[in-house]
This record gives sequence, C-alpha cells and structure tokens, in this order.
Amino acid sequence: MNHSFPVLLDAYRRLWPNRSITAETLDEQNSKALLYETIRQELRDEWTHPRVRQTPEVKFHYAVKRIAASGLPDRLKLELLDIYLAVMEQLRTNHT
Repeated sequence: MNHSFPVLLDAYRRLWPNRSITAETLDEQNSKALLYETIRQELRDEWTHPRVRQTPEVKFHYAVKRIAASGLPDRLKLELLDIYLAVMEQLRTNHT
C-alpha cells in the first residue's frame, strides 16, 4: 500500500460523509482497525433494519460503483478496493 491508513480512512469518510466515524486523528494501527471494522459493518449491512438488509455481495457491488465514480485519485481508489476485497474474502471465509 502506498497510502497510510489514516489517509485511506479519510478517503472513506469523503465517500460516505454521513457515516458516524470518529473525527479524531488516529495512528496507523487504529486507523486500520477502524477502517476494516467499518467496511465489515457496511458489507454486512449492519446499519440497516434486519428486514431490509441486503447481502454482502450487493453491498460490495454498490461500494465498488461508488468508489469508481468518485473523484478520488486512481491509486487511492485501488487501495480502497483492495481493502474491500480483503474484507469480503474474510466474510465469505467466515460464512462457510
């Protein structure tokens, strides 16, 4: 990864400005943990009422579209997508 996790977390905040993610400055390790946990919650659709939750695959699709359409630099987009892929693989591994 070329960008630090605080930079990636800030990029995530710019993509989803309505999310309640701490605004305090975090170190590398805490930024990484928060970013991975937030993406995991997003893919599991934990912020939606259980009756209308969508599958992680659908949420992943929406996230990829949002990242691709964003004005973020291409390298930053690719790094965020790599994290989404890693989290998605974790979810699929833990689900089976």
